[in-house]
Amino acid sequence: MIDRVKLSPRKDARWGSYFSMLFMSLYFVYLLLRIDPQLIYQSQEPVFFFDRHFCRDFMRYPGGANALFSLFLAQFFYRAWTGALLLLALFTLIAQSTRRLLLAAGVRQPIFYLHWLPSLLLLALHSNYRFPLVFTTALCGTLLGVNLYVRRAPGKRFWRFIFYLVLFLILYYLIAAQALLFAVIVSLYELLHSRRFVLPMLYLLCAAALPFIAASALFIISVQEAYTSQLSSFAVFKVTWFSWALYAFYPLALLATSLAPCCARIKNKRMKELFDQICHLRSTRMQLLQGLLFFALGILVAVYAFDARRRDFLLVDRHARAGDWDKVLKMARKTHLRSDVALYQGNRALYHTGHLCDELFTLTQYLGGDGLFLHGNRYFHYPLQHSDLFFDLGLLNESEHWAYEALTVKGQTPWNLQRLALVNILEKNRGVAARYLDLLGKTMWHRAWAAEHRVYLTDAVDLTTLPQYRHLQSAVPAADFLLSPSEPERCLEELLKTSRNKMAYEYFMAHCLLAGKISQFMRHLNLLNLFGYPAMPRHFEEAILVYLQMTGRENGMLLAQVSEATRRKFADFDQILDKWGKDKIKAYDELRQKYEDTYWFYALYYYKEK
Repeated sequence: MIDRVKLSPRKDARWGSYFSMLFMSLYFVYLLLRIDPQLIYQSQEPVFFFDRHFCRDFMRYPGGANALFSLFLAQFFYRAWTGALLLLALFTLIAQSTRRLLLAAGVRQPIFYLHWLPSLLLLALHSNYRFPLVFTTALCGTLLGVNLYVRRAPGKRFWRFIFYLVLFLILYYLIAAQALLFAVIVSLYELLHSRRFVLPMLYLLCAAALPFIAASALFIISVQEAYTSQLSSFAVFKVTWFSWALYAFYPLALLATSLAPCCARIKNKRMKELFDQICHLRSTRMQLLQGLLFFALGILVAVYAFDARRRDFLLVDRHARAGDWDKVLKMARKTHLRSDVALYQGNRALYHTGHLCDELFTLTQYLGGDGLFLHGNRYFHYPLQHSDLFFDLGLLNESEHWAYEALTVKGQTPWNLQRLALVNILEKNRGVAARYLDLLGKTMWHRAWAAEHRVYLTDAVDLTTLPQYRHLQSAVPAADFLLSPSEPERCLEELLKTSRNKMAYEYFMAHCLLAGKISQFMRHLNLLNLFGYPAMPRHFEEAILVYLQMTGRENGMLLAQVSEATRRKFADFDQILDKWGKDKIKAYDELRQKYEDTYWFYALYYYKEK
């Protein structure tokens, strides 16, 4: 039976307002707690300076104004709650603009809260963390332009065309190729709802020709860029099918609204009543049903689009940048987070928490010795993270080199500028450091940091007196040496020759174990006394027992340095292997359960000789 208790238009609108408020509240909570806009900032590192020269460069090409505006707004992602409020405001603006367009097209109340559907697609897009804000702000501009045209366009065809042309030119300069979406929506509106046929054709012809003219005669841009910038691409980012679904929503919605008069002429009384109840005078039950359907769709979108691996990867990077090493370890130990960079940061965390030589194999070292550094093309994708380790090791020149590489990849981001400022302060290049501090002073969130570090541009205060940099007093090498980009681990032994660098020693010994260089490990074991270890590290004990077994030697002095507990465990490890007839595949489950965090298990199952 059809529910015959219908709401008045006023009550229907009131229910719509209640649901909209609920949608907005849920959006805010989801954005704040699940997506975390700080991670969007972490992923994209948007660059914005309060500087007229910086701003002026954006005014020289179509879409530059929107790009500049979106970079400014993206600074609010630096704080989670301001970023969530920003996205909520943009989603609400798009929803209300969509609602106004649908109402202008003849819909009394958007069915199934249709005007909120674009915000769901945008939620899915921003869940990716790489999706630039420039597309969202461009869509806002498109919808504002469409609504301005629908409400203010003159009645006479000539002036209507002039009004459209002026609007299109302004929008093209502001939002680049996304003005083409404006042209499509306006043309469809004219065709379907104003019943005009010549004007839409003229609109589309102008929209097709003007970007070509702009690329050929007005701006220094390629023809491809003239038709794609901020519509299907921006910088190196290419849109996915979610974006095309978002763009397709508006023409499809206009087509659907054009069919409403046909449905209104339905002769079957029962069908007409059902149509009216769904579309116009909706009952409380129908309101709730439509709202529940929308919520169900939102849950599906959130589950499908959310990138949990990307979020965890960014969390590892954020915690490492903040020096929250316990949190880095917690994230790096997640079984699904099998990432070269996560393992690299996890190994850094083990050192900084004082556990590298005792708990190295609590992380699955599937990369062997390469897990201590970034190798292959990884250091080109993550140059600042690569710079971090060299900074920790006291190799300031190499850290600066990779910070400059980061500058070419990401631009003048605050974190790149901070690293370059720190390195140049430590190297007494005060003029260079001052320039980077000047740039940081023009940012939104890092000007206080720049002001605090200006005091270190004089001889009166030494940066290495700060706790976080004190280790550099003994870590910086006394002499320069060449470093191979493809074999960065070679720097460790050189550092041990020229400085008392505890990190270099632990990383060198860990690399020897991971790379199977047990003899080299044993030759450097005596350096342990230089760094004041209270006891022999656990993995060192395990390696000594492996060395004695491999060489068949009986060295009482070495054996005396190994604890009784470690010797008993090694004997048990061998007994389990013997029980399974030395078949490591059959012994795997039992050995993994008891000794997965030992050097012995790694050497048996993970080590691969190069």
